[in-house]
Amino acid sequence: MSFEIDQSKVFFRCTVCGYVFQEDPYKMPIRCPQCGSEDTELT
Repeated sequence: MSFEIDQSKVFFRCTVCGYVFQEDPYKMPIRCPQCGSEDTELT
């Protein structure tokens, strides 16, 4: 089973808890799925 990266999504990192996740950059706001913070940055 191979894990395929969705090219329409990019990686973000939460500046609050440090969690790295994949999200659609056009979806606003970008929220951390772990802590719910909107304080995220592109990785």
